[in-house]
Amino acid sequence: MSAVSWKSQAARRLVGLLPQRQQLIILYRQVNGAAPDLRRPRLLSERILHRMLTDRDPLLHTFCDKIAAKEWIAARIGADRTPRTLGVGDSLEALTALPLPERWMLKASHGSGWFQLVAAPTHPLDAAVLEEARRWLTCDYADAFQEWGYRGVPPRLMAEEFLSFAGGQCVEMSAFCFRGRVRGLRLYRPESALVAHRSSQKHRPRTKELFLDGDLQPLPLVRPQFDHWPALAATDRQPLEDFLALAGELSAATSFLRVDGFLSDRGVLVGELTPYPGAGIWLQMPRPWDAWFGAFCD
Repeated sequence: MSAVSWKSQAARRLVGLLPQRQQLIILYRQVNGAAPDLRRPRLLSERILHRMLTDRDPLLHTFCDKIAAKEWIAARIGADRTPRTLGVGDSLEALTALPLPERWMLKASHGSGWFQLVAAPTHPLDAAVLEEARRWLTCDYADAFQEWGYRGVPPRLMAEEFLSFAGGQCVEMSAFCFRGRVRGLRLYRPESALVAHRSSQKHRPRTKELFLDGDLQPLPLVRPQFDHWPALAATDRQPLEDFLALAGELSAATSFLRVDGFLSDRGVLVGELTPYPGAGIWLQMPRPWDAWFGAFCD
């Protein structure tokens, strides 16, 4: 082992001995190039990190539990406004014993980014998917970055309907909401969503995205991690306006919430509620835009 590698490993071990708060501050600085100001948070990423460490609103538990969140959404805007849940189980065997269609989405209810398309024969429920699902069930998502809302969420698997739009992939939407008002809307096509065995993909296809403001006018927000895709501005305005109205209603009770949804053959659907995008650390906003969004929290 080289001296550089040995020092790097020793440094990681030392960081691991620090309190979780300090670990998160160090990780934020490594990813974003500067330490977060948690005494006077100004950037949206700082405010998200501050919320993780200090905000104990019980509603955050509801937002982070995908099953509870869908029930909460249905109670406010109707069950037809969220993707259909086809089954819930505490093991993959219990879930797949249910009568499921040929194509469906496998998700874990107690974490973020834990999903996989299941579709015979292109995306079979094979050994790799089985292993991944079992790993999800053994993890407490809150342990990774102290996202308090995930603490205590029951580990469950759910089967959700597969959504499409006009014979192809849905346009997905994320509304950045501040006390019921949408200030930014991200339209995107995550190409990796339909890749077999997402967790094993080292080089996933790049996501195409476009940001709009609350009046549905394009924002000059370009991120190097994604493909800026102006063609998404041609998306029909009426469903976008419908989604903004739903997102505003669902976010009225909290200072910040990202409301995620789909433009599908069943219309506009709200899929998830996200109180900690990227744990703040991986928000991936250029700093001027991080500050722009953060100012709406005041």
